[in-house]
Amino acid sequence: NSPTSPMGSVDRPALPCAFALGSGARFIARAYDVSKNLPAVLKAAHAHKGASFVEIFQNCIVYNKDRFDDFVAKGVADQNQLWLTEGEPMLFGSEKSGGVKGIALDMETLSLKVVDVIDGDWQAAGVIVHNVKNRALAHMLVEMPFGPFPMALGVIYDDPRPTYETVLLGQDEQARKGKDANLAKLLGKGQTWTVSGTAADPI
Repeated sequence: NSPTSPMGSVDRPALPCAFALGSGARFIARAYDVSKNLPAVLKAAHAHKGASFVEIFQNCIVYNKDRFDDFVAKGVADQNQLWLTEGEPMLFGSEKSGGVKGIALDMETLSLKVVDVIDGDWQAAGVIVHNVKNRALAHMLVEMPFGPFPMALGVIYDDPRPTYETVLLGQDEQARKGKDANLAKLLGKGQTWTVSGTAADPI
């Protein structure tokens, strides 16, 4: 709610990470402003070869105070945050917060679902192992509705490819390879003619 829309906005909020993925981004990550994991996320973004997109949830005491407390507040963070690590199972929660849970693939609907992990046996529960190069999985993670699902945080997608400037410089290098750089030959290539004049009739 705000003074200009006291009953709330009817617009559906945009999903920045989904928008970036749809635009062809090769690095997508999420974090929040006071997280101890934020520096690691930013380091990963800096190390990525190419443009990186990081969505940071930031509390604003003027216009957006406590907007993200549903998953940032200490009392609920454990069961409402899914921190993603390459090669690690997608687990969240703890025995103190109601049990360990994980993210699995529903084979009937081909969508994600939350499953209970009993006695730490995440393999038996079918929990997915995070793969930062899986673009289809990244799409599902950034579009998980918060509430039924935890908030996916960390490096969601990281699949670099040659950058524009790298490819462009490579083309230039390839074009120059095996050729003599001779400006005189280049200027004399094709049809040429000589123009002369005299003192009385200068050129």
